[in-house]
Amino acid sequence: MWGCDAFWLVFVAAHLSFLMGKWLMWDPCIPLEGSFIEEWIQCSNDHGADEEVLAQDDAVSKIWNKFCKHAALFYPSPLISLA
Repeated sequence: MWGCDAFWLVFVAAHLSFLMGKWLMWDPCIPLEGSFIEEWIQCSNDHGADEEVLAQDDAVSKIWNKFCKHAALFYPSPLISLA
């Protein structure tokens, strides 16, 4: 599950509108498993799949902080953001 959460943290940070629009190239065989993506799906459902989630200026920052905490389980050195 660690790898699934790491994947979804990075993927959603790169594509904040994931699951809120049309994703024609998405392979439905890829399971939406892991605590982060399940939380993201619930949040997008709670907001009616509108752009309120995207309007948050710090959405990527929040995801980055979650990713750093997640990565620290196996990589104890601090991560550096170039953003």
